[in-house]
Amino acid sequence: MVWMATQQLAVRGKRRRIWGGTFLCWVLLMLVTPKIPHSPKHHLYADMRNFLGVPNTLNVITNFPFLVVGVLGFVLCVQGGLFNISLPGEVWGWALFYAGTAGVAFGSAYYHLKPDDSRVAWDTLPFYSGESGRTDRFKLSVCTSFLCFS
Repeated sequence: MVWMATQQLAVRGKRRRIWGGTFLCWVLLMLVTPKIPHSPKHHLYADMRNFLGVPNTLNVITNFPFLVVGVLGFVLCVQGGLFNISLPGEVWGWALFYAGTAGVAFGSAYYHLKPDDSRVAWDTLPFYSGESGRTDRFKLSVCTSFLCFS
């Protein structure tokens, strides 16, 4: 019994070292590789009009629905009861998805105010967090259905 516990701890320690080494390699790779620039045409939009001193006004204000949907979904998800969510992990997956949706409004508006290579990451970053929440919900549903029906 003690031997099995010792072996499990050794395996966990080995996994942590592997994941830590993988993470350090990834960080090193990100630091030494050059940034890939976007085409200058990527930042040119068909509608570049200014209204009330806001550049690219229509590109900026069309992000408002993302904010509305994200905030409403996040609040209703965390309050519970409306979406019939039963598992805590599922609540966090939905909450991350809706937080990412609300973040799209801020990140994309920030990028569209003055589009350039240094701001483009803020346009796409919230999408990634929202998609990770969606992926987590999928993994959770697959794992729970597998465990329930096996």
